[in-house]
Amino acid sequence: MAAMPLLTWISLLFFLAALIGTGTFAVLHGLRTWRAARALSGVAGPELDRISRGAAEAEAHAVALSDGNVRLALAVERLQRSLAQLAILQDAATRARATLDPRRAFPRK
Repeated sequence: MAAMPLLTWISLLFFLAALIGTGTFAVLHGLRTWRAARALSGVAGPELDRISRGAAEAEAHAVALSDGNVRLALAVERLQRSLAQLAILQDAATRARATLDPRRAFPRK
């Protein structure tokens, strides 16, 4: 068996060192990323639940506000009708007072 030149051995050792180094680098960064993702999901889960609850409460408030607006519109409509009736009654009362006022009952000369 022929002896391998020294340059071949050095190249082979460099190749193995580079292969092991990049593998180690990839594994370490992969583990760091995995841990960060787990930590993020552990923190993000409760926060997303809190945000979801807040959104549900905001939706409930919006629905209640919408219902309140409908009731307010109906109340304003009733108020307008009542004001119209009041104006008619005030006009009738004014006419009745004018008719019953003794000073106006007899015309002056």
